[in-house]
Amino acid sequence: MRRKTGFLTLSLGLLAAPAMAEVHYVLMMGSGYFPDAVYPAIGDQVKFVNQSDIAMAATATDASWTTGIMLPAAEVLLDVSEGMTQTFTDTVNIDSIAEGTIDYVNPPPLDLAANAQSN
Repeated sequence: MRRKTGFLTLSLGLLAAPAMAEVHYVLMMGSGYFPDAVYPAIGDQVKFVNQSDIAMAATATDASWTTGIMLPAAEVLLDVSEGMTQTFTDTVNIDSIAEGTIDYVNPPPLDLAANAQSN
């Protein structure tokens, strides 16, 4: 009986463990973000990485969140939370056309993992 109790305890513990948050990457490329749209779930994180040779930022269009000024090679993790502003722009470079979206409401338009499975 002891063996079954241990298995049951382990099984319940695994079910109660929180799911691991996924990290979605956005590369800052100077003139834009790549990709310009990510599709995380609430509780995931977006990792901004400045791959350009200039300072950049990703700032919500209502200024409710920002990565702050990011020098080349800098990285910033942003937690995705319910109600956060989804659209962002580069507020360091005034003439920048860089803009992006953190869409936690809609599913991605194409699920590559599902498409890789055989029919």
